Amino acid sequence: MYFRGDLVVHHKKGTIKYYDLAENCIAVELLNTPEPYPDELDHQKWRVLRRIGGVGLLWNKSSDAWLNIWGLKSAERNEIFRQLLAEEKILEITVDGIKDKLYCLSTDRGLLETVLQEPELKARCELIAPLDNILWDRRLIKALFDFDYKWEIYTPEAQRKYGYYVLPLLYGDRFIGRVEVIRDRKAKTLVVKNIWYEKGVKQTKKLQTAIDNCIHRLANFNECRYAFPPDSF
Repeated sequence: MYFRGDLVVHHKKGTIKYYDLAENCIAVELLNTPEPYPDELDHQKWRVLRRIGGVGLLWNKSSDAWLNIWGLKSAERNEIFRQLLAEEKILEITVDGIKDKLYCLSTDRGLLETVLQEPELKARCELIAPLDNILWDRRLIKALFDFDYKWEIYTPEAQRKYGYYVLPLLYGDRFIGRVEVIRDRKAKTLVVKNIWYEKGVKQTKKLQTAIDNCIHRLANFNECRYAFPPDSF
């Protein structure tokens, strides 16, 4: 009933969701709005366009980025990409070292031109959430950044390579490693358990400062202090 739209999430308490009839939570005029995409292919096309925009760059091949677009097979996907290109809603991108074409929204052309004109952009250090849009297609991440990432939360402990909840670490235009952090609720402390650097990453003072500041922001977001073991770097 939830996936059909008869039920909606009314509220949550912790991780528990409480449902109610959609008609009790959504205005009648919205519930009775005509279906904007009555044709199934048009609906899939709208969703594919949203996913491309959500990730930024995607390719026309099997991908976790298409999950839950019901009925989207290779034939439908090929037709959708053909139409989107013909309608100039997406741009075809060639990336050095990748044989497959990538695609972005046509509205992102200005961003592409800015990046090409200013290749020396100021480096930022960010922890990436395991379900962040950029990680929806991990094969694409591997192709673009040579970075293998698996969210091991559902992996049996004995089979984990890194940890239960490990976050990719992005610095500038490169994934430089991954970090395992734990929030100690009782002590209100964010604890860094481990940092694993990718091969070839030079651990400079500048990099250490950037990572330290990044994790401080995460601690502040979680309203706790920050405990960084001195040998973590």
